[in-house]
Amino acid sequence: MRDNRYDLLFEPVQIGPVTAKNRFYQVPHCTGLGRLRPRMLAALRGMKAEGGWGVVCTEWCS
Repeated sequence: MRDNRYDLLFEPVQIGPVTAKNRFYQVPHCTGLGRLRPRMLAALRGMKAEGGWGVVCTEWCS
């Protein structure tokens, strides 16, 4: 059971026209995989999204 002080983190939040399911934000990790292994990078982003993050930053795009 979690402390009630953290309930706000698990509530949806409106960011412009988009509603994130919670207030967890995955910061960018500059792996450089987009150019070398794009499928691996797509899989990594999918894992982050499935892991419960409300927003996942896509890092550097080429």
